[in-house]
Amino acid sequence: MNLTFRGFLKLYCQELVEQKTENLKKLAHFALTDAPRVAEPLLLLALERGKADYLRSLVSGSSLSIEYDSACETLEAAGGSLEDALENGAMPRRYQNVWRAYQARKRAVDADRRVNGLMRRKSVEAMERKGITCYRVCKDLGLNKGNVYAYLHGGDDAKVSRETARKIYEYIVA
Repeated sequence: MNLTFRGFLKLYCQELVEQKTENLKKLAHFALTDAPRVAEPLLLLALERGKADYLRSLVSGSSLSIEYDSACETLEAAGGSLEDALENGAMPRRYQNVWRAYQARKRAVDADRRVNGLMRRKSVEAMERKGITCYRVCKDLGLNKGNVYAYLHGGDDAKVSRETARKIYEYIVA
């Protein structure tokens, strides 16, 4: 999975409101009532989608209106892209915290792929030594053959989760 900032923001907003919605109007309602923590990622999501003015109209007259206006002015003054402004510290800290959460999640995905690659190499070596087939691994562990073949023989470290890679490795080397 290639995690984009926009994709992260969408998932993060949904997680914070505990709803499967991307609707800015619904998310703005949550920011104003039940889930104020969604306010920052929501503005960033609206900025990413080019819908900041719409979101600002939804929160007009509320305390969020002043906050959003200020953040948008800061972004305009920075003159660069949203991601540059967040990376360079031009945006207020609360928005930078969302950026740091995205960076942490993205690094975790990359780290999982690196670990999967290391386990894949060790697993393939052990399979060759022990004469274990990919089919046997799939059958005994109840795993999807296509994903396991793509992982072990195709070298696609994103096809299995870290947990599944560990199960395969432990099964083969045991």
